[in-house]
Amino acid sequence: MSAKNKLLKVIYSTLLFPIYVRYCSQTLYQSLIGCLRLFLKTNDVIWSKRAKALCELLIKTQRPDGGFDIGYDFNFGRLHKKGDSTSPELVGLHALVEYYKAFGGEDVKIAAHRAASWVKTNAINLGDEKWAIPYGPYSIKEVMVYNGTSFAAGAIGVYLSVFQDDELEKIYHGLNKYLYGVLDVNIDNPGKFWYYSDRGRSDLTEIQRNKVDYYHQMQQIEMHAMAELSFSSPLQKEMILDATKHVANLQENTGIIPYYNTPTPIHMWGFCSCASGFIYASQFDIGMREEYLERARRVIKWIVDYSWTGDYFYPIVEKDGTVIDHNFYVRSDAWVFNTMALAINEGVIENDYLEICEKSYLKIESVNFSGIENHASNLRIRLVNRMLQNAATIKKRVWPK
Repeated sequence: MSAKNKLLKVIYSTLLFPIYVRYCSQTLYQSLIGCLRLFLKTNDVIWSKRAKALCELLIKTQRPDGGFDIGYDFNFGRLHKKGDSTSPELVGLHALVEYYKAFGGEDVKIAAHRAASWVKTNAINLGDEKWAIPYGPYSIKEVMVYNGTSFAAGAIGVYLSVFQDDELEKIYHGLNKYLYGVLDVNIDNPGKFWYYSDRGRSDLTEIQRNKVDYYHQMQQIEMHAMAELSFSSPLQKEMILDATKHVANLQENTGIIPYYNTPTPIHMWGFCSCASGFIYASQFDIGMREEYLERARRVIKWIVDYSWTGDYFYPIVEKDGTVIDHNFYVRSDAWVFNTMALAINEGVIENDYLEICEKSYLKIESVNFSGIENHASNLRIRLVNRMLQNAATIKKRVWPK
């Protein structure tokens, strides 16, 4: 190994080592929804007990403003600071409503109402019956990234299936009208897609402007589908089918779907959501039902074949199966656990996979739903990354190839 590579290895293993995050909201609500799904499938009281403990944790970590925070700093185009609520974390609202539907609870209902109120406070009326919601309203009041609006719409649709709220219903339909209007097309690929970032932004490079994130798109599909099944909204079904068709056309026979429209390794926390999206989309197109379910099975099979260690899931793997990151990321595993729970609950995969779900859950629980997170940022990581970027710029300027 060269001196340069040795130095980089030291930097990445020390100065850039992932941050420990306590009670990331995604870990909590993904695990909670997964437990609820497995309880509905098995009627085993152990899953209801686990769901109860997770619901209590989720409520405990709810922010004073009623929203939810992922639990760490990160950059979405602006710096999100730990402690600030964001619209993508409204999946926490969805989890609360699903728990309330199964078990009730005055504290759960109050927490759900508080989260719904956060939406009313932060939603933006764009006119023409269109509404949007900022990704991180405490960082910037502009939309910035489309997927936060989808996560909000999905959670609100599920909420409205239980609690009547005329103001929120108007916002819900407006969010879907806005999202339908920002779908784009590619003449070389059927269906429609969302660019990752709001195309109206003036602060994007050409690469950033053209970025498409297929894993987030499938997460958006899952959220819209759960909402549509709960509380229908004009244009939402069409949006689900168009967006699913686009991603389906990108899937390889092995099951692999690219993360972005540029080469990137497979990240399990997002790749698993492709299976969830296909499972839900299958309920809206009878003609494509079996094909979409088979596509979901391919995703799950690839994850088990190349990522499952018998104890946890490798978080990042190359297309050829080479493991990029051997670390255990509890948030990533919670996403995969929830997808497998959905597939079992819907009868897409055999109950034999319950053993994997059990082992995965026990691993997540064993670390108290907390652990290192490779997406997290702090001052140390930001400073080191800035130094590395500056060094690369200087080298390019002084020693051009």
